[in-house]
Amino acid sequence: MRRIFSVILPLLCSHALFSQSMVEGLVAGRDSLPLPGVSIKNIRSGTLAVSAGSGHFRITAQSGDTLLFTTIGYVPLAIQAGRLPKVLFLHTQITRLPGVEVRKRTHTADSLALREEYNKAFNFRRPRWHEVGMITPTGIGINIYKLYKALSFKSNKRADVFKERLLSYEQQKFIDQRFTPALVTQFTGLRGDSLARFMNTCRPDYQFTAEAADYDFIRFIVEACARFRKGG
Repeated sequence: MRRIFSVILPLLCSHALFSQSMVEGLVAGRDSLPLPGVSIKNIRSGTLAVSAGSGHFRITAQSGDTLLFTTIGYVPLAIQAGRLPKVLFLHTQITRLPGVEVRKRTHTADSLALREEYNKAFNFRRPRWHEVGMITPTGIGINIYKLYKALSFKSNKRADVFKERLLSYEQQKFIDQRFTPALVTQFTGLRGDSLARFMNTCRPDYQFTAEAADYDFIRFIVEACARFRKGG
């Protein structure tokens, strides 16, 4: 009997070691950059692991076990351990942002306040010539104030420049309210210096920011981040 156990026991141990082994690989985003901090869970055993800064991970699993990969900003993915590729790519998660109406109302309120404060600059225009000279029963009358204003090219130019700066300021404030660091971090994972560089180099223009739907705006951020990470 002892001899039988001495033969069977090593076979059982070797079978257990064969079926229950360490599975390892690399997890990355669709831009082929490694994803650190991805949570990997063995659904059967409950074993947990986290991908390293290089995207590599190791977890104990049998070939038929299901591994669940989850991380913020990416679609969760479940796959059998025996079918795990060397590099597992996760898809970026695109969700609809709430509170679009609130953001637009805030911009409108800010814009109205700015226009009220600088009403003269926003409404500035050079006098038209028919406002300068008027035909009266006694002849042609000249509005001296309008004439002076029409001929004051230097002051008119300053007023034009100031108006353009106010309009530019108003548009940049609107972009700031929609293109926020929190939104970019949520869908790209960028933080710190990388986030600051991305916000400066990949800033959208006013027309696109004002007209783009939420899905298109988020897709712009994700695609711009892919180019940014590649150095484009």
